[in-house]
Amino acid sequence: EIAKSAQKTERFIKSAIEFLRKNNFDGFDFDWEYPLGVAKEHAKLVEAMKSAFVEEAKTSGKQRLLLTAAVSAGKGTIDGSYDVESLGKNFDLLFLMSYDLHGSWEKNVDLHGKLRPTKGEVSGIGIFNTEFAANYWASKGMPKQKIIIGIPMYAQGWTLDNPSKTAIGAAASRPSSASKTNPAGGTASYWEICKYLKEGGKETVDREGVGVYMVKGDQWYGYDNEETIKIKMKWLKEKGYGGAFIWALDFDDFTGKSCGKGPYPLLNAINSELEGESEWTENPEITTEEPSITETSETEETEETTYDTDITE
Repeated sequence: EIAKSAQKTERFIKSAIEFLRKNNFDGFDFDWEYPLGVAKEHAKLVEAMKSAFVEEAKTSGKQRLLLTAAVSAGKGTIDGSYDVESLGKNFDLLFLMSYDLHGSWEKNVDLHGKLRPTKGEVSGIGIFNTEFAANYWASKGMPKQKIIIGIPMYAQGWTLDNPSKTAIGAAASRPSSASKTNPAGGTASYWEICKYLKEGGKETVDREGVGVYMVKGDQWYGYDNEETIKIKMKWLKEKGYGGAFIWALDFDDFTGKSCGKGPYPLLNAINSELEGESEWTENPEITTEEPSITETSETEETEETTYDTDITE
């Protein structure tokens, strides 16, 4: 309703600026995923807010407020919810939610934040992956340097229908059991995953898709560990993307006691690869690289490991 009304848009932007300045915030972040079919209205709202931020900085003499967005990695939502070319001119940064691409609402297990397609995937074949989503945003007009890649600090989980069938695509008609961070089941934090591994879970690194899954009895969890995160960081630097963000900090091993690797092992993996990289610039060149759907290999590239680091409660 705000985006469709000039009067409401003006009032919304004015109140947003007042709130941001009163509380000494750096900027405003849109979490715009739905509804579909109002991409033009959304783009006009963003353009009006960016213009107001510029004018406010001139009159106040303060540094301009930042304008960012958290956006979907799903092709259908990108096509239906965003005027990407317009947004590329007005957003300072774009936080690509490249996770939850799969989950227990589906009936087959998969890696929810994987970098590339994998053998065995059942839904979103070739497009439910980070590489496709990032390339697709760039191909539609979002400058690569503004695209910030989302890294999950948690697992999506299922209960396997047949515990002997554990490869990606295996049938699983129910969410994983309740965890401390999600009593409803279906997810678990990374620090919980470390505990499950200590209790006998077996970890498999999928080098084709770049992700990890762990099986403990009939429980199946897909996630990222330090190794796969570092691979993702090398990839985003090589491809020219702007950086990485996480969801969420408290899902990492913040005490350092569960994984036995010190506090924040996943965040440290990101920092170790991105530290010292070049500064962000406000008006990077727009690239239009076409996304591609990679054919998956006939040979499954996985490596099974067991976790033997001491873990304390």
